[in-house]
Amino acid sequence: MSMAPDAPTARVAIVLVNWNGWRDTVECLSALFGSDALAQADIWLVDNQSTDGSVEHIQQWCARPTAAADRRRLDGVRYAGTEPVAYQLWQANGQPAPQPAGVQLHIVRSGANLGFAGGNNVGIAAAGLHRYTHFWLLNTDTVIAHDALAPLLARAAAASQVGMVGSTLLFHAQPGTVQALGGGAFDAGAMRMSHLGELKPADQLPRGAAAVMAVEAQMAYVVGASMLVSAAFLRDVGPMCEDYFLYFEELDWAYRARGRYTLGWAPDSRVYHRVGASSAQVQGEFSLNLLYRNQVRFAARFLPERLPALKRKLAGELLGHVLKRRWMPARVVARTLADAARLAAPERRA
Repeated sequence: MSMAPDAPTARVAIVLVNWNGWRDTVECLSALFGSDALAQADIWLVDNQSTDGSVEHIQQWCARPTAAADRRRLDGVRYAGTEPVAYQLWQANGQPAPQPAGVQLHIVRSGANLGFAGGNNVGIAAAGLHRYTHFWLLNTDTVIAHDALAPLLARAAAASQVGMVGSTLLFHAQPGTVQALGGGAFDAGAMRMSHLGELKPADQLPRGAAAVMAVEAQMAYVVGASMLVSAAFLRDVGPMCEDYFLYFEELDWAYRARGRYTLGWAPDSRVYHRVGASSAQVQGEFSLNLLYRNQVRFAARFLPERLPALKRKLAGELLGHVLKRRWMPARVVARTLADAARLAAPERRA
């Protein structure tokens, strides 16, 4: 592993993935352009083949940045003014995009809806691993405090083995309440992930090095809504696995890095998150299908000894759904069980 760069010398690519959510995306961009982050960062915004005219709306915002009438005032957030934002539009081709002078916003058309992992991988490839020391993967339904990047870089610079760092995520609708302290824990027996510190008051965050270490000791993954990843980590571990599409890709990434890199939390990096907004377009049966099937995918890759117990658990859930006449989830679980053998050895596309 290479030595971690000092925070002041770091160069960061901020990677955003938009899919039919341009309203949230322009607020996210406005907070980024009003922040301190762009002193050492560029923005790589990937559009995952939106059908709502997202790219055109974002281009219109760049020409004349305006604030939404209902924009919430959030502590520490500074929004951009009305000066036009220079940008370039790029069609993804797997290669680094050019970087015109004076342009910090790069809009990348992915060409398809590649999901969370695939969209971020496109952004990282377009930005170019050789150009940046870190990649800040940030959901488009987030709004950052103006100083949110510096603590992430400071935690990453503290030790070379820290490969991913998470922010303190706060609920956008309840900014005094924690969504996650950087990441989450994973219960392998129940195949269940849970965010650390969820619903705790934001003014009662753990303080001091010992408290931070105690939180990090419980982290099995970094929440993807705000995830700083080092270029060294990406070179050693590789990109996110795309066949999850949604759910479990963050945990997969962390598991692949075990023994080589650790996970960090930067308490003073505050990011406000509209929970579920960026995935709200993926609803109902499709979303539930991914959740169940990805449990099997993940268990097969990292916890194969848990597969028989997981199948028994799913069979019990199927029976419960049938008895309560919940036919949609019953269909999803039944399909997952029927496909379990194939899902246990899926093709890795990344």
